[in-house]
Amino acid sequence: MSSPKGRKSRVMTGTMVKKRGGAKHWSNDDDDDGDSLFAEHRMTMLDAVINRAQRFDANRKALLHRLVYIARLSDQLDDKRDLGAHYEKKFKQWQSHFQGEGATGMLLVYPNHYVHLVESSSEMLMALIRDLGTMEVTGDQALISQSKVLVISSNVPTRLFSQWSFRVLNLPASRLEEYETSEPIQSLAPECLALMLKLGAYLAKQPKVTLKNVMDSLHEKVPDLLIPQDLIGFLLQSTDLCSPKEFLNRYDKPLDIVLDSELVWPLPTKNFPLN
Repeated sequence: MSSPKGRKSRVMTGTMVKKRGGAKHWSNDDDDDGDSLFAEHRMTMLDAVINRAQRFDANRKALLHRLVYIARLSDQLDDKRDLGAHYEKKFKQWQSHFQGEGATGMLLVYPNHYVHLVESSSEMLMALIRDLGTMEVTGDQALISQSKVLVISSNVPTRLFSQWSFRVLNLPASRLEEYETSEPIQSLAPECLALMLKLGAYLAKQPKVTLKNVMDSLHEKVPDLLIPQDLIGFLLQSTDLCSPKEFLNRYDKPLDIVLDSELVWPLPTKNFPLN
């Protein structure tokens, strides 16, 4: 039978519910769906932007950086273990101040020099470089007499060292004039960095039970992975590497670039094409 004229047919969707006494009625599910749509929380564009900003702030402090520098020990330094105690104290202070990732790495103390690799946040590494300047100008209590920054690597994916430690290498002092090379500093600095990274990879493979014994005898077990001390002295004399003061001057100084168009008179009237 056709529907009455003018009456629109409507498809009912729902569930047949049986009441007490045998009576039945049709329950429309469309109403429940409508209520669930309003009850469900939908993410807006503002929510997405806020969540992205929160994730960025949470991960920004977790960025890892690596610093490698060399230095010459001061003549006033009687006990080389005082150098390790100095950095242990400083790392605790910086970590409590910056509330960030702790420091890991390796400090290798030679008879007259030392090389230091540190993995931490950018704030802690900058505090370390600023501390280097004060270590050179403290008079009779100076720990070092000269230092140079080899490299700073940003956004390092993973740590190479599981903890920070230092070792005093039992090596005979070498003469600086013995080291001769024709290689440029651009090749020697990456070579030193590669040796430190290989040393870290070697230590990472050692069992924890024997790790201490291996670190105490690095000059005997892996002498080829140690940077030659005469090379460290040669690099300290290079003018191509930045001292802490020179590095901080470049880091703190605002970027000021003079464009070629600013040196021309009269000034060009049309810098960008409009058509």
